[in-house]
Amino acid sequence: MDEMNQQEALNDRQWSQLWERYLEEAIVFDPLTIHEINCIVPIPDRAGVLIFTDTEIHFSSVNAVKTLHRFSSAHSFSDYEVLSICLKKLGHFGKYKMPWACPFFALFPLEGKDQTIWLNPIKLSNVFKVDEQFFAELTNGLCLVLPLHYRRFIERAEIACLVLATIRRGMLHYGIDGEIPLDFLYLPNTPFAKSLSKRASLKEFRTPLGEINRLYQQTYSLYHCEPLMYDPDDSDHIDWL
Repeated sequence: MDEMNQQEALNDRQWSQLWERYLEEAIVFDPLTIHEINCIVPIPDRAGVLIFTDTEIHFSSVNAVKTLHRFSSAHSFSDYEVLSICLKKLGHFGKYKMPWACPFFALFPLEGKDQTIWLNPIKLSNVFKVDEQFFAELTNGLCLVLPLHYRRFIERAEIACLVLATIRRGMLHYGIDGEIPLDFLYLPNTPFAKSLSKRASLKEFRTPLGEINRLYQQTYSLYHCEPLMYDPDDSDHIDWL
């Protein structure tokens, strides 16, 4: 990518004509019309985010975490805050910048969770460097400027894949014959996927079968139902799965 072509890379920290083009193409975010998210990118100096899928661009007027909450609620997926608590308790998935995951795909934040890019690791085609700047190319053709170095980037992608594989193993072990995380990931034939397939964390599960799922159910009950002990009328504010 030369200097001219770098203008075709979307930067979440700098407004450009590319942002104008994508915003013109974007449709209003409707969580029920989306099956898999490739990435969520915050709009620089404005409220809201763009959600990219394989074929469409959606606009949400709230930040990425609130957008994911709407998506999770619409599809009855895991509560992100509860899942983060579980992952931290287990101690095998880091202590901060937790990925969001459902049985079908995962997203990981590059920096602080509220105002940062969220990426689907399976939808990453390639990560490359021009001068001192790293870029990510997605399978849908989108190119993004990365605010961090490759080592930290692939570590977070690796953790997201491990969480996804662990959740799938707990829910789908009767239907999928697999022993290691890679057996549950269905990685595409891309340079980045080939790099992921060599990562040590994806060669062995770190938790017993179903551990995340069991801990999630326990934590969800405590997280949402304990307030009812003090205020039974507060049930209307719980986002039941």
